[in-house]
Amino acid sequence: MVLNTNNNNSDPDTYVLKVISICAILIFLLIFAALNSGSNYILKTGYAVSQKHHHNSKSVNIFNADGHTSSSHKSNKTNKTNSGSRHNHKISLQTNNGKLIILTFGDTIKSQFTTAKPILDQYGFKASFFITCRFPEDGNKNGDSGNPRMSWNDILALQQDGQDIESKGMTHQDLNQLSPNGLEYEIGGSKQCLENHGINSPNIFAAVHGDAWSNPTIVNTISKYYGFADNGFADLMFLHCDGSKTGSQTDCRTFDNNGALTYANRYSIREDSHNSWDQKYLHNDPIIFQQFVEQVNSQTAYNNKKGFTDAIPIVAYHSIDDTQGPSSTDVNLFASEMKYLHDNGFKVIPMSDLRYDQITNNMYISNNQLSVHPLSS
Repeated sequence: MVLNTNNNNSDPDTYVLKVISICAILIFLLIFAALNSGSNYILKTGYAVSQKHHHNSKSVNIFNADGHTSSSHKSNKTNKTNSGSRHNHKISLQTNNGKLIILTFGDTIKSQFTTAKPILDQYGFKASFFITCRFPEDGNKNGDSGNPRMSWNDILALQQDGQDIESKGMTHQDLNQLSPNGLEYEIGGSKQCLENHGINSPNIFAAVHGDAWSNPTIVNTISKYYGFADNGFADLMFLHCDGSKTGSQTDCRTFDNNGALTYANRYSIREDSHNSWDQKYLHNDPIIFQQFVEQVNSQTAYNNKKGFTDAIPIVAYHSIDDTQGPSSTDVNLFASEMKYLHDNGFKVIPMSDLRYDQITNNMYISNNQLSVHPLSS
């Protein structure tokens, strides 16, 4: 018997089924293309990357300008929002476990460059160094505390490595003892001096002794040249200026409706002095270390209650050496503290990452500088 191999092609029912199948496939492809016409995600990132991110269970939610959350795996277009139009800068507690910290160094001491910087570099930390402009001219001469000063080459090297360089006046004077002309020289002159030596746009002024926050004349002078001032002492700094013991403020405006200087504002940013612990506990490093751990973690209770990052500890250092002087922190202690911050997921930011919203009268952290990392599962 000879088989007819053309029977299938001549069968009308089979032919119709083939046509229907082809049409169904074409319709499916058209629908798929229409649904995905607004997205070029796969084209931009590649199929392998998109598949990996789609199945990553460690995605982090961050708050956008409108207060809604978005996955950290989505397009970063929301980070390009004009800062002048944003009115909500809350940082999700899922960002870096909700733990931020600012480290400051004062008085232009040489050991900050020779000893502290290599330890900071080990963990990629960036701190704020407040420079008294006449001190580098001393070269290797000892200052009042017996510590040699940094040179301008040291300071420029810090800046080159991404450290934050800011102002602590021209001559380290107590601002409360100066005339208006003296304030102009100490405050405005130091900004010009730093810029003349190659420092890029210093925008924060540190008041000697931190005792000028209640003087409106001084605050007004600082505000002519700087956007912020390190000026006072407290356990924590609050971005919304609403955590002070006075309990009367809800934002960071510099003067209240009656024209009186407020307790908490961007010109009275308060830090906690590490040297106060060094002196109080007589350089007993294990005790001081526990004090440090408690202090940097004290933000958690405040921030958990609010549901976003508002409280941030600022820890101030001077000399990092083993002289056990009044302005000294022991080297091994400093190294242990930096290791603790690294090992426990703290995000160390310089004070220059602070921004101020003229609409809400609150401070916030620059989104462009804040790294967002997934939480550990």
